[in-house]
Amino acid sequence: MIYYFTYYFTKLLSFVFFPRTVKGWDNVPKKGAYILASNHISNLDPVILGISTPRRLHFLAKAELFKSPLMGWWMKKLWAFPIKRGEGDFGALKKTLHFLKEGYPVLLFPEGTRRLDDKPLPPQAGAGLVALKSKVPIVPVYVKDSNKAMPPGAKFFTRTHVTVTYGKPFDVTECPSYEAASQKILDEIYKIPAQ
Repeated sequence: MIYYFTYYFTKLLSFVFFPRTVKGWDNVPKKGAYILASNHISNLDPVILGISTPRRLHFLAKAELFKSPLMGWWMKKLWAFPIKRGEGDFGALKKTLHFLKEGYPVLLFPEGTRRLDDKPLPPQAGAGLVALKSKVPIVPVYVKDSNKAMPPGAKFFTRTHVTVTYGKPFDVTECPSYEAASQKILDEIYKIPAQ
């Protein structure tokens, strides 16, 4: 109930403040587990991807958001689960692998946090670890202009058209390390706008 209320309310907000174009729908698996791997340029990105993806997603969110009992309860209703940033949070990675094993799609941001300029951040090894351990397809997705709809530090939206583009699924089974797998995932994400 909470999820669907939030979903449709966010769709209404999107229509008014950040209308979307979604490309590459056919690249998203209709069933089974997959990793949705995205660039990260705005706090809106999980929201935008949640309403631009055919299936409900589990996703990681910074642990600070769960400190408030009310916010933590609401985030869990949206299928978010906490990760401690800046350290190896193996509990969060284990939970991610659990959801994938159960057949759910999971949203990951390989850069770990929002980038504030045009340069990609170094990828976090955790994304590669999850990809190699789970052996599920990885769907790269590139979100454009969400940082204009809600710039860092902004208290409200600036009406901006946002584009979400899904790339073709791939795997990282040939990568020799978690770091190499994470880098391949990031490279596939940033190939999308050039295509």
